[in-house]
Amino acid sequence: MSLTFDEFKDEATKVLNVKLDGYKIKRVQRRTDSLMRRHNINDYSQCLELLKDDPEFKAAYLGHFTINTSEFYRNPENFSFLQKKILPELFSDNKKVKIWSAPCSNGSEPYTIAIILNELNINPARYQILASDLDSEILEEARKGIYGQSSLKNVPGNLLEKYFKQIPGQSKFQLDSKIIDQVQFEKKDLINESFLQNWQLILSRNFFIYLTREIKKKLTRKFVSVLNPGGYFFLGNTEFIFNYQEYDLEKVNFSFYKKTN
Repeated sequence: MSLTFDEFKDEATKVLNVKLDGYKIKRVQRRTDSLMRRHNINDYSQCLELLKDDPEFKAAYLGHFTINTSEFYRNPENFSFLQKKILPELFSDNKKVKIWSAPCSNGSEPYTIAIILNELNINPARYQILASDLDSEILEEARKGIYGQSSLKNVPGNLLEKYFKQIPGQSKFQLDSKIIDQVQFEKKDLINESFLQNWQLILSRNFFIYLTREIKKKLTRKFVSVLNPGGYFFLGNTEFIFNYQEYDLEKVNFSFYKKTN
């Protein structure tokens, strides 16, 4: 007898070691169904067996399931506020600033931060940029620093010329190795794994929209718990923390929350 989706989800959670219940279930099912169609998989039982027995399919499932859309300077007005207000304040108050992008997807967000810091003439010895994601394949792509035009549409022309070189014969661009070297990447399950401490800036943009209300609350507490007082939590434009005072946060700007104590 073929598995129902709920039965598949419960078993896949064990195989993948990823808490699928933390994500909006309708989205998980849509992504699963679309991958099954792509691989001509007839039912959830067959899909589960492939997850157990085929490492390549398991990697493909995780890659298809996770959120891998991102671009440089997404919502440019937010990054302008970050560059003009928040980063100068953080470097004024701290000898070294630790910045965490989680999840980082294809790396365009943490690399945007590195570009901004270079434009502010901040010595790289004064900051650490860590970028975390669940998807091993997207992390490998991020480490290469190669991007198509859609990822670069918001990059100002002078910065595109300064930090990117078009690959001959292609419509893709290679990011300057100096910027690549300023970002450290790691594989991490944000929902289930513990976090490192003492961050001054945490970016978790366009991730919460895929999560259940319960997991959003859990993750907000986890992120805020490792954010230093005076540090900032930077979300996507369509993400909001209701009752943010309960988390010792104050809202500073449209997508920015500051830890008060």
